[in-house]
Amino acid sequence: MDVVVDGAARMGAVVGAAKIVVSGAGIDERLLAPLYGLGFQVVPVGRGEPLTAQALRHELADAVAYLHGGEEHVSEEALELAYGLKVIAFLGIGYETFIDVAAVRRRGIIVTNTPERTPDAVAEFTIGQIINAGRRIPRHLGTVYPHWTDAGELPDELVSKKIGIVGLGQIGTRIATILSRGFGCRVSYYNRTRREDQERALGLRFRQLPELAEWSDVLVVMVGGNAETAGMIDHRILGRVRPGTILVNTARACVVDPEALRDALAAGLLGMAVFDGYYQDSSVAKDLLNDFGDRMYVTGHIASHTKQSMERMTRQAVASVVNLLNGRTDANIVVR
Repeated sequence: MDVVVDGAARMGAVVGAAKIVVSGAGIDERLLAPLYGLGFQVVPVGRGEPLTAQALRHELADAVAYLHGGEEHVSEEALELAYGLKVIAFLGIGYETFIDVAAVRRRGIIVTNTPERTPDAVAEFTIGQIINAGRRIPRHLGTVYPHWTDAGELPDELVSKKIGIVGLGQIGTRIATILSRGFGCRVSYYNRTRREDQERALGLRFRQLPELAEWSDVLVVMVGGNAETAGMIDHRILGRVRPGTILVNTARACVVDPEALRDALAAGLLGMAVFDGYYQDSSVAKDLLNDFGDRMYVTGHIASHTKQSMERMTRQAVASVVNLLNGRTDANIVVR
């Protein structure tokens, strides 16, 4: 990979103590080596809790690039002093959840993401959570005897379940492939664009979203979180599910309306809800874990965090920073 050795001189006005900020606990620092060749200080931050807006504002005040691999939100406030920031390289696809797009556009900051990741990390995690919820494994951990009270408490085998997938992109297709070919499940899907190629290859059936919700024993949400999909799974959709349905959302929490989720859990329409990553600003969501804690499995946005996936995303993000700070274009630009 070619780099400009005297990167600080190339950037002109932002010489001084200019730095490249790197956030995220799962990043192998050896993969950051090309960044050091640019002539800037490389500063890892936020290895524990996500940075607050105030802390991020301080870190970005003298940054030329920001490799975003953590959970912090790049808000208007966080960018207030980022006069020299040229690029934010986001690790992952759903940058809109973590970056105020309007704010970066006003400042002329380029944003890249890492679309060329393997779908296996999220797919295998999602299927693991389907099994986890269907078999209610956490409730049995640490017990010596199952303590069944009657036959109605026995779980069903996965092959008996009808799986509905909302979003048949790269990851959704991988999930459908494993479930249909590996477990013999009946799988239907909803996608904005029909995937007739996958219908033929995997024996899938396309259904409109309300019909899919009504048909499914397990409803898997696998669409990106953005303005178009926020609240996509709402009262209209969750009001159609049959009692005991399992909802698995390993996309973004915002795709599921929290009030609709609460009402569906309270009514018993949803037997279980599984989320990877959770709501940040919702008064309703704060009560969900207290009210339905034994029927909600929540993890901290870890589905894509495997060694292999993180290495692939880090390499892509580093390459984007090197390209853009050297004045070249980059194939992974999503905001300019």
